[in-house]
Amino acid sequence: MDSANRHQVKPKKPGSFVGILKAIWPDVAEYRGTIVAVFIFGALISGLKSLSPEILNRLIHAWEIGDKEMAFRWPFALGGAWILSNIFTYFHLFWMKYIGEQIAVKFRRRLMDKYLTLNMSFYHEFQRGSAGLMSRMMNDIYVIQDGINNLAAVLREPFMVVGALTFALYKDWQLTLVVLLFLPFVMLVLKQIARSLRKYGHLNQESMEDLTKTLKESLDGSRIVQSYNLENEMQTRFYEQAKKFLSYRKKILSREEFSSPISESMTVLVLVPLLILVGHKIFNKELAIGEFTGFLFALGLLSDSIKKIQNAYIKLQQCSVALERMNHILSSDSTVPQPATPRPFPLDWQEIEYKDVNFSFGEHPVLSNISFTVKRGEKIALLGMSGGGKSTIVNLLERFFDPTDGQILIGGLPINEIDLKDLRNHIALVSQDTFLFSDTIEKNIRIGDMSNPQEPIEPAIEMANAKEFVSRCKEGTQTIVGDSGSRLSGGEKQRISIARAIYKNAPILILDEATSALDSNSEQEVQKGLEKLMEGRTAFIIAHRLSTIVNADRILVLKEGQIVEHGSHEVLLTQKGEYFRYYHLQR
Repeated sequence: MDSANRHQVKPKKPGSFVGILKAIWPDVAEYRGTIVAVFIFGALISGLKSLSPEILNRLIHAWEIGDKEMAFRWPFALGGAWILSNIFTYFHLFWMKYIGEQIAVKFRRRLMDKYLTLNMSFYHEFQRGSAGLMSRMMNDIYVIQDGINNLAAVLREPFMVVGALTFALYKDWQLTLVVLLFLPFVMLVLKQIARSLRKYGHLNQESMEDLTKTLKESLDGSRIVQSYNLENEMQTRFYEQAKKFLSYRKKILSREEFSSPISESMTVLVLVPLLILVGHKIFNKELAIGEFTGFLFALGLLSDSIKKIQNAYIKLQQCSVALERMNHILSSDSTVPQPATPRPFPLDWQEIEYKDVNFSFGEHPVLSNISFTVKRGEKIALLGMSGGGKSTIVNLLERFFDPTDGQILIGGLPINEIDLKDLRNHIALVSQDTFLFSDTIEKNIRIGDMSNPQEPIEPAIEMANAKEFVSRCKEGTQTIVGDSGSRLSGGEKQRISIARAIYKNAPILILDEATSALDSNSEQEVQKGLEKLMEGRTAFIIAHRLSTIVNADRILVLKEGQIVEHGSHEVLLTQKGEYFRYYHLQR
């Protein structure tokens, strides 16, 4: 099991303080000292504020009896208590929010670790694509962080409630009982609001994913958008999704803000019978005005604390939703498992064998009973219609997925027993979807082998037929290639990709439609680099253009996920089958 799976954060009781605290406790535990400090500061804040009603009661009593000395001292005591409370509040909130920031960073790291280990099946099947994953990384973690920040109120305000209630009960239990009779109704309403918030919280986060997806597509596909005059289409889609997002936000905000008026209304409803009872007690000399003032102040503190707990509870509902969504990714088993006892790549291997290999995407079969052997140093071409399974065959070799059935062996050793990184270290990939990082030409070549930063890259550049265009660049190998290589032409990007593969110096080479997107001149230059790259290596060549594969040692022709023909160019022509048909279609 990967590290991300070992740290799932699924609340056992969705939305509850205890459930969320249990879910995040493995991450919070290392800050237990700071949590204790936050807890102590919260208790001190509540304790100091809880003294205020009694101090106010004594101040009014001093006024009533004409005690000038105490009437002078008590205001300082009241002010001192609140100043100390404010100082403690600073440390209480600062450390709680700093813990929230640290946990947010940990969660983002954990998601990043998970994203990097997910297999290609997950990315193919995840409905909202990379934009949805980005949204969970940024937006959902922000919601979780906000929930963690609100734990400060949950750690602090119960002390305030206990302090205010203790004072109120001490002063007049009958008045306090009137107040408490209304609390169950408030809790019932709050529970209904929380249930609704969880529903719309899910919809809100999904809507944010859609917004992020449209924005990403508009930016990544800006050339296509402008070329096909799709600005209005993308604007309309974005506006509609923004409208949908706004409607969910409206529902959430209406429910969030509904709790406050409910509390205020309950306070008013409490005050009516309370004031009638107070009047009766004052008329009968059972209650002094000073005592009632202190009681009323305590009631205000109690009401304020309940409102803060309500707000924290509401935030925790949204936090719980975000935790569930994050856990959905972390608990995914769509990772390529590392063998329990990884074995090194067999350096003395002599062949690669595909043995009765089957593969399906969900219910959709892609490969069926694929069996063939590739000798070391042999060049094998894979030919077939789009969707025939050519790329899947080489993706299985790098363990981007694992076969549904069957085995792939290198030197007689199943590849799922080989250390995953060691396996991939011995395979170099050049694909039609050339990806360059937004960095220098040098960095994009050196990522082929990060273990040897002193190895010169110039030989690889020359072998890839990239020396001429690199020398024309003002900054040479220090030239920034732009986002996904946007400052380079298609042929230039492909030659950098070939230089990267040459620099890696791996014994197994995969060329997946490496020249399909190039014009004739660029293809010729790239082809020269590819020929040098294939020298002395075992190569898997995928191409639609027959000019790329006629010189392969063997050609495997695939149709509907099965090998229907195999042999050299000359042999396959004499058979007058699928290959013969392809050949004459391109002449």
